[in-house]
Amino acid sequence: MRLIDQTALTIERTTLYQKMAELVVTDDLTKLFNTRYLNRTIETEIQRSNRYHSSISLIFIDIDHFKNVNDQYGHLIGSKILVEIGQLIIKSLRGIDIVARYGGDEFVVVLPQTPPDAAVQIAERIRKSVEHNTFLKKEGYSLKLTASFGVASYPESAKTKEDLIRLADEAMYRVKYTTRNGVYAIT
Repeated sequence: MRLIDQTALTIERTTLYQKMAELVVTDDLTKLFNTRYLNRTIETEIQRSNRYHSSISLIFIDIDHFKNVNDQYGHLIGSKILVEIGQLIIKSLRGIDIVARYGGDEFVVVLPQTPPDAAVQIAERIRKSVEHNTFLKKEGYSLKLTASFGVASYPESAKTKEDLIRLADEAMYRVKYTTRNGVYAIT
């Protein structure tokens, strides 16, 4: 009887440890990766890029006029939209790509082994997906949204991890402060 109790306790502890490990690298709301995991991943992918002479691209995504959604419908609806957008982004990507919630209504996509031109195509595919999607249909809201996208690549436009993040963010803001609902790549 004691062996069974010890085995059950060991299984329970292992499950708890796995859940705690997931919490360290995932965003509570969207269940996407968080910035801690994102930073580690970018470092790893830059090392891989150097080793195999390939590119890594980053896409920064910011939901246009998201504050208006929260103001008009409330933060609970805004949170549900963020979850839905996260899932929409994942559906547009390969299994090796990484999606993280950067904070608020910003997301970052890490595209290993992806040159700048391919990253722009992927960003445009996600942009169209967001633009054509009707959010929260099941809840009876039928909301339409757009997003602004910034793309940067290592080693083409960025020389360090910090450069890569900064340039993709700057590219996204270039769209956000001009046209919105677009993609801009730093070349």
